[in-house]
Amino acid sequence: MVNLDLGTIEQAIKDVLAKQVQSRAWDWIREIKTYGGEFDDDISTIVNHFPAIWVAFVGSGTPKKTSHNKTEYPVTFVVLVGAQSVRNEEARRHGAGSDIGTFAMLHHVQNLLIGNDLSSEGVKGLSPLELGKTKTIFNTKTRSQSISVLSQELTTQYTITASDRDREEAATESEIHKVNFDYYFQPNDTHVDESDLVNLKE
Repeated sequence: MVNLDLGTIEQAIKDVLAKQVQSRAWDWIREIKTYGGEFDDDISTIVNHFPAIWVAFVGSGTPKKTSHNKTEYPVTFVVLVGAQSVRNEEARRHGAGSDIGTFAMLHHVQNLLIGNDLSSEGVKGLSPLELGKTKTIFNTKTRSQSISVLSQELTTQYTITASDRDREEAATESEIHKVNFDYYFQPNDTHVDESDLVNLKE
């Protein structure tokens, strides 16, 4: 099994979401991307990209060592959904007319990702995604637009295998089954007077 990494998981989540757009199942999405701090800047500059979804890595839990070279690594990702409406603050969450709201967007994301191990994207060895906390990131108005952004945390875990250590330990073990001792009774004498071959305990 190939070791997973955070980038592979993040990309697989984006790919699962993007397939919904490509198949036209989610024809209301304008953009799916990795979160890059967009909400730290002027929110009004990204409103034109709504409805949109972002994916980001949040952090890890406490790793658990399961053997000399294997560690269970619990991690959390977040999916953010953003919608806007020119109607009112309720419409940005509930939707109105042809505009989808963030509540409906969140529902679609949850149904798609809960219990998903991303194997459809070629990922192997990942525990199914589990639902974490849901939070309101933005619920405000800018210019003539009402904006809502919600975040959904998803937790999972995978095993990190230290394969290099496997090879090092195997090589070390093969080299130290026996130890040979040579004894020289005369200084600077190249003649071996006695020898011992010690078998090490396994």
